[in-house]
Amino acid sequence: MADKKLKRDLGFWDVLLFGVGNIVGAGIYAIIGQAAGLSGNMLWLSFAVAAIVALLTGLSYAEFVSRFPDAGGSFEYLKQGLGEKTAIAMSVFITLTGIVAAAAISISFADYVSRLFDIPNTLSVVSIIVLMAFFNIIGSKYSSYYNGLATIITLAGLILVIAVCIPDLGNTSLFEMNEMGWTGILAGSALIFFSYVGFEDLVKMAEETKQPRKNMPKAILLSGLIVLVVYVLIAMVSVSVMDIDQLSSSNGPLAAVIESKLGAIGSIILVVVALFATSKTILSNILGTSRLLFDVARDSEISWLKKFTTISGIGNTPNYAIIAISIITLCFGLIGNLKMVASISNVFVFIVFVMVNIALISYRVKIRKEKDTDEDLFRIPLNVNNIPLPTLLAIVTLVLLLAFNIYNIIEGKA
Repeated sequence: MADKKLKRDLGFWDVLLFGVGNIVGAGIYAIIGQAAGLSGNMLWLSFAVAAIVALLTGLSYAEFVSRFPDAGGSFEYLKQGLGEKTAIAMSVFITLTGIVAAAAISISFADYVSRLFDIPNTLSVVSIIVLMAFFNIIGSKYSSYYNGLATIITLAGLILVIAVCIPDLGNTSLFEMNEMGWTGILAGSALIFFSYVGFEDLVKMAEETKQPRKNMPKAILLSGLIVLVVYVLIAMVSVSVMDIDQLSSSNGPLAAVIESKLGAIGSIILVVVALFATSKTILSNILGTSRLLFDVARDSEISWLKKFTTISGIGNTPNYAIIAISIITLCFGLIGNLKMVASISNVFVFIVFVMVNIALISYRVKIRKEKDTDEDLFRIPLNVNNIPLPTLLAIVTLVLLLAFNIYNIIEGKA
C-alpha cells in the first residue's frame, strides 16, 4: 500500500520564501492599477489595511498550523473547530478559490507573454498550467527551488521599481483623499486582498516542513510583514511617479511606472519579472489546492475520492490530485477574466478566512478548561476567557471588506 505521508523536505527558509513568494504574486502586477483608480494617492493605505486584515487572520492560521501541522490547511482547521461536515462543505469554497485564482493568473501570464511574443493566449495559458503542474509532480522540493528563484526575481523587480522611483517620493501628496474618500480606500483594500491570500497555500505545506510547529507560524507572520513593507513602498512610489488616471488605465501598471523612468528596456525587464511572478503564483495555487484534495480524500469515506490519496512518481507527490486540479484550472483559464475573477475569488477567500477565525474561537471554547503545555505551540495573545481578541477583530474587518468587495462587483469596479 502506498505511503499516505508526505516527506518533510522543507526548512524554515524554504517555507518563508514560499510564503513571501506566494503573497508577492501576480496581484501586485495586475491589480495595483485598478486599486489606484479607487483609492487614488492613498493607495498605500489600501495596501496597509488589506495587509493588516490579512495578518489578523494570519495569527489564526499560525495557531492552527502549530496545533495541527497537516496538509489540509483550512480544511483541517475547520474540521477541528466546527466539525467534519462543515469542513467538507467549506472545502468546495477553498478548492474553488485556489483553482479560479490560478486560472485568472494564467490569463494574466498570457497577457504578459503577448507583450513580448506574438503567441495566442490560449497556447500560453495551456503551456504555463502544464509546466507548473509538471513542477508540482516532480516534488515539493523542486517546486520550492523554482518558487525560490521566481520569488527572488519577483522581489528584485519590485526593489528595482522602488530604487528607481524613490527619488520621486513626495512629488505628490500621499495623504490626499480622492472624491471617493474612505469608500475608495476600503474598496481598494477589498480588491487588493487578492494579493494577500498566500497564507491559505502556505499552511498546506506543513506536512512537508521540518519542525512545522515552530517554523510555520514564524514563516506566516514574517512573510506577511515583509510583504506589507514592500507593497506600501511600491504603492507610494507608483503614485509619486505616475498620474492616477494613467496608472489606473494601464494594462501593465508597474511596467508603465518603470518605463516612465528607464524607457522601453525597463518595461521589458518588468514584463519578464511579471512572467516569473505570475507563473510561481500558478505553481503555488496548484500545489496548495492539490494538497487540500489529497487531505480531503484521505479523511473522507467517499470511495471514489481515494484515488487522490495515491502518492507516487519521481517526487513522491499526490499526482492524481495535481493532475485533476490542473485540468480544472485549465478549463477555467480558457474562459476567465482576471479583474472579475479576482473579485469573485476574493468572495471565496473572505468567506473561508471568516470561517477559519470562527473555527479557532470554537476550538478555543472547546479547550477552555485545558492547559497547553507544549512550549513550541504558538498561541494568539490578548485573550479574554480564552477567546483571542485579535480573532474577533479579524472577523469584523473581513466582513467589512467583503461588503466593499461586493460593492466593487456591483458597481463594475472589479
